[in-house]
Amino acid sequence: MSSLSTIPQWQGEVQKHLPSLSLPQARVMGLWSYAMVFTKSSGITQVSNWLANVLQCPRGRLRQRLREAEYEASAKRGARRREVKVEECFADLLRWVIQNWQGKHELALALDATTLGERFTVLSISVVYRGCAIPVAWHFLRAKEAGSWQEPLEALLQSLQGAIPVDWKVLVMADRGLYAPWLYRAIQRLGWHPMLRVKEGMSLRAVGEETFRPIGERVVRHGRRWSGRGVWSEQGTPREGTVLVRWERGYDEELAVVTDLSGEEAEGAWYQMRFWIEDEFKDEKRGGWRWEQTKMTDPGRASRRWLAMAVAMHWVVLVGGEQEVRQQAEKRRPKAGSKGKVGRPRKQFHRPRGRELSCFVRGQQAISAAVMRGENLPMGTGVGESWPRQVYAVGKPPSSWVKKRKHKEERQRQRKSKQSEQKRQEKVQAQAHEAECRAQHKNARAQRTREQEEQRTRHREEKAQRVREHEAHRAQRTREKVSRTQEQEHEHERKREARRQRHEEQEQIRAQRQLWHEECARTRYQRQVRTQERVARQAQSFLDPAHPEPSRQANPP
Repeated sequence: MSSLSTIPQWQGEVQKHLPSLSLPQARVMGLWSYAMVFTKSSGITQVSNWLANVLQCPRGRLRQRLREAEYEASAKRGARRREVKVEECFADLLRWVIQNWQGKHELALALDATTLGERFTVLSISVVYRGCAIPVAWHFLRAKEAGSWQEPLEALLQSLQGAIPVDWKVLVMADRGLYAPWLYRAIQRLGWHPMLRVKEGMSLRAVGEETFRPIGERVVRHGRRWSGRGVWSEQGTPREGTVLVRWERGYDEELAVVTDLSGEEAEGAWYQMRFWIEDEFKDEKRGGWRWEQTKMTDPGRASRRWLAMAVAMHWVVLVGGEQEVRQQAEKRRPKAGSKGKVGRPRKQFHRPRGRELSCFVRGQQAISAAVMRGENLPMGTGVGESWPRQVYAVGKPPSSWVKKRKHKEERQRQRKSKQSEQKRQEKVQAQAHEAECRAQHKNARAQRTREQEEQRTRHREEKAQRVREHEAHRAQRTREKVSRTQEQEHEHERKREARRQRHEEQEQIRAQRQLWHEECARTRYQRQVRTQERVARQAQSFLDPAHPEPSRQANPP
């Protein structure tokens, strides 16, 4: 099989395990994860350049295709564009891990938070597996963003509901910085078993006791352990369950874990698996995908890039786990003709030798070797292993390590001394600068005070001048007003005199008219009287001719 034909093969696997993605989305996700495995980088520049060289296609077009896989639907052209819904893939990622699982139906999940500088805080849930961890759910927050983590953590747990069959035994582990009563209840609602580390000062009332005591007081010496059921309380919220406390030699503090399993079922040494998620963060950053070098600032797009990293992590860790199981089986295989040891194996008191290669590195190398040989891509399946049953004491370190440690501490002391001296000099310089600044400020304040006083004096003089001008102007206006008033009085007097004269003339004319009317009335009356007398005389003369008509005499009224 050619190396180019392995890309469609892997894209088909991604589409099969992530059915919530559309066909174009699954293909782009396959390109992303495939290139990450071979370039050991999550940077789009390196990934697009490598794929362009392999596929013999334009680099810019391929880079834009990879970029648009992380865009929101509103940022893409077209009316029917879709965006990758990361939350819909969480349950599929978890099913991918347990598909074709070999061994006991036991699974351990770890919940932790990691940061990327001053940009992101990532809340992650991962399956811890053979010294590594496989991310199955995450949530991106902006660094130093105010608010509680309860809502996103509960949403992450809820997104995984139903992904694991009910007959599986599932542990969810978290460090003491994440412990909260609501987290304990949220894990139990899924039918899983919480195993959360708590602070040694948390109060506990064991079964049969009447008072609460700090959990750390249960173990007072190295090499001791304690387990029992009881009620613990933090900030007034009581919870009931099993508490496991251990304090091994070489450790500075106790390990206190709470769970809902019984003391016979639970083992405090299981909590060692939680530290494997720290190896996952290392593999995602400087040890693998170089995530710390990203320039991304948008949480939504960074979450989609994290999905491609999670797909690549699934692939390499599962393949590496199979490689490790195969190598362990070869080591345990007895030689021909040799007799095996009879009897109970000796108990180990010292920590066994660790893994020479992590499953992450084994998986990368196995995939690269298969492609170089022209074979089918190894896909890998989960193979369970026995959970740890013992916490080993920290032995006496070798002299070379002690010497190196002392040299390192000496360098740290020198660095701290140098930093202290530098800080002291900076403080002296800062004090001198502050004193100089205070003197400058004092002189500047005095100069400002003098300028303000001169300005106030100038303002007072200008105000006095304006007051004098205003008074002179007001006096001039008063004089003009008096003059206008006098002229108005003379004019009013002249007008009154003219009105009076016109009134007298009108009265005279009215009196003359009245006299004329009276004269006319008198004349008219006299005429009427004479007319009546003449009519009377004529009538008399007509009736009595013996009496002649008398002569006309004036008879004024």
